Amino acid sequence: MFLLKIVYFAPTPRDTPRLGVYMQNRIIDLVESYKYFYKTTPPHWFYDLGEFLGDKYANKIVEDILSIFGRGRVDEPNITYDENEIMYYPITSSNQRIFCIALNYISHVQETGRPKPSRPYIFMKPKTALIGNREPILIPKISSAADHEIELGVIIGVRGKYISRKDALDYVAGYTVFNDMSFRDWQMRRSEGLGLDWLHGKSMDKSTPVGPYLVTKEEIYDPYKLRLELRVNGEVRQRGETSEMIFGIEDIIEEISQGITLLPGDLIATGTPSGVGHSSKRYLRDGDVIEAEISGVGLLINPVKQES
Repeated sequence: MFLLKIVYFAPTPRDTPRLGVYMQNRIIDLVESYKYFYKTTPPHWFYDLGEFLGDKYANKIVEDILSIFGRGRVDEPNITYDENEIMYYPITSSNQRIFCIALNYISHVQETGRPKPSRPYIFMKPKTALIGNREPILIPKISSAADHEIELGVIIGVRGKYISRKDALDYVAGYTVFNDMSFRDWQMRRSEGLGLDWLHGKSMDKSTPVGPYLVTKEEIYDPYKLRLELRVNGEVRQRGETSEMIFGIEDIIEEISQGITLLPGDLIATGTPSGVGHSSKRYLRDGDVIEAEISGVGLLINPVKQES
């Protein structure tokens, strides 16, 4: 895949979500562009990230569409949009699984006071937890300890199983920003020696922002030289670098793919640096605005809303 910023969006609330490409502060609608240039029904994979990444013709068609825009020969007004006027949806697909890793930054391990893990500890989130850029983070009425965790998200581009560490990056399509929202009063509940409540602590409805783009891996020279910063109402709460990871992207992909087939569109969140609210008991409140930013990948902005 070539250099791209892919967005999953809708031009208006009435429209079906579809894929687009960010280009020169505009969003190119791949569905409407295909209709305009090819005078026929667009492929179904323009509506699904996993199918798009898995189709052998998708890259060439997108490259052709973008080359026409690059030559400045497009006069049709309804196939590009202002990036600030669209509805963003989470970078997702119909078959997507969301894998997350706990305690993967040394600074976060230190602030929790827990021992450094000896292997990646993986848990999962449902797609119902995901929201897009600018969507409100919903704090459920049963929780009073909503917390943020900025993370680098990895999007899988190639189907694979039993993937070796040395080949792992060949299976990556690109990267995104992921805010692994956590509800500590539920997560920290322990039940008869069975451990933490990862289900309710991490999977509440409409709580986890992801986006705004999938930035293809060709745009990221080194995924271990990225800066992460999360701000709440303009105040920096988390700051770190991906070089702090205990287990690299290759290690995580190798671990997950043992006995489990990774699919195009699958999302892997790779852990968070120190500064989470739980360490200082500074939890999120209704009306807060969170900015999660990763250098070269994007800025994810979401207000916080208390469930009524």
